[in-house]
Amino acid sequence: MDFSERVARLKACRRAKLFKVGEWIIAFSHVSAYQASAARAIIDLGAHVAVVAGQKNENLEISLRCVREFHEKTGIHLGKDIAKPLGEYLHGMGGGHSTAAGVNGVGDIETGLKRCLRLLKEKLASAT
Repeated sequence: MDFSERVARLKACRRAKLFKVGEWIIAFSHVSAYQASAARAIIDLGAHVAVVAGQKNENLEISLRCVREFHEKTGIHLGKDIAKPLGEYLHGMGGGHSTAAGVNGVGDIETGLKRCLRLLKEKLASAT
């Protein structure tokens, strides 16, 4: 891992905002690069779900990761249930796998992360 990626991961951890939704710890953060790597680092530290955003001009990139236990217990598929609708909301696209997904769109970091939290809360409410 190069120096820039290492610093991005550490910055993401320092900036993380944590939410407890039911039994799950969901972490949101932002860095200018290495969003996927930063999300994995946050998962490795103990979050059940990590959402890390980055912005370049008007383009917004969001990386989502979760532990397998989260997917298995909730049935939430990050690609289909969260990234796809989030991408549409941000006038872009999103998708991915059950435990790893990505979104590209237009907007600001705060708007994207707030919408992502709302989608996660809605899905978790209907999963119980």
